[in-house]
Amino acid sequence: MITLLAPAKVNLCLRVYGKTDSGLHNLDSIVVFCEFGDKISISSADHDSFCGCGPFAPSLIDSGNGENLIIAARDAFRGSGGVCGPVTIRLDKKIPVGAGLGGGSADAAATLRALNKMATTPLSENQLFAIAARLGSDVPVCLAASPHRIKGTGDVIHPLNQIHAGALVLVNPLVPLSTAAVFNQLCPPFDQPLPDINYHDAARYCSFGNDLEKAATTFVPEIKNLLRRLRQTPACRAAQMSGSGASCFGIFDDIAAATHAATAFETA
Repeated sequence: MITLLAPAKVNLCLRVYGKTDSGLHNLDSIVVFCEFGDKISISSADHDSFCGCGPFAPSLIDSGNGENLIIAARDAFRGSGGVCGPVTIRLDKKIPVGAGLGGGSADAAATLRALNKMATTPLSENQLFAIAARLGSDVPVCLAASPHRIKGTGDVIHPLNQIHAGALVLVNPLVPLSTAAVFNQLCPPFDQPLPDINYHDAARYCSFGNDLEKAATTFVPEIKNLLRRLRQTPACRAAQMSGSGASCFGIFDDIAAATHAATAFETA
C-alpha cells in the first residue's frame, strides 16, 4: 500500500486578468501548501474500487465531485500509457468540500503520484503534468505541492522555493461554495496580472488581495466576519481568503500564536 498526503492549497493572493477564447479565466496567484490535508491510500486489488472516510467524506460522496476527479485521474493515468493493475483507492477526507483549499485537485494529484510509484510502466514528470493540466486548473500546482506562482489557466507554474509562510490558521464556515458559481459572478473589466515579485515573506503577498472575495461573499457573507476577526487578532500578520472561498487564513510567526488564535475560533 502507498499512502500519500494530499496537502491543502492556500492562495496567498489571486488576480483574475481576463478570459481565454474557451471561456476559462486567466489567473495569477501565489500558492503555498499546508502540512494539513487529505490522505490517499492505494493498494493492489482484484478489481478497481474507491472508498472514502474522514469527517468530510459524506459530503464528498453526496456531491460525487471528489470521487469523480480521483477516478478521472486514475483513468487518465492509464489512458496516457501508465501501466498499473487494478487498485483500491481509499480517501481520508479532512479538507472541507468546496472550501477554496484545492481538496479535490490535491486528491487527484496525490492519486497520480501514488499510481506512478506503483506502476510497472511509470510516466514521466511531463506526462503527469499534462494529465494534471487536463484535469483542472489547480491540479498541476497540487502535483508539485510546493510554493509556486501560477498563471494562465493553471497550466503555467513557476517555483518560489524561498517563501516562508510561518504558521497558518485555516478557518472555514462549513458552507460549501461552488467555484463555478463564484467565477460566474465576475464581469469585465478584469484586474491586471501581479507585478514581478519574489518576496520571501508570505505575508507580503496577501496585500495584493483576492479578486474572488467580493463574488464569494455574495454567497457566503460570513467570509467578511472571518477576515475581520483574523485581521483583528494581534499576532496575525496578514489574512486573506483562499481560492474561490469560503476558507480564510491568517499568517502567524509561530505555531504557539497560531494555536492560540485557532482556539479562539473553536470556542467562539
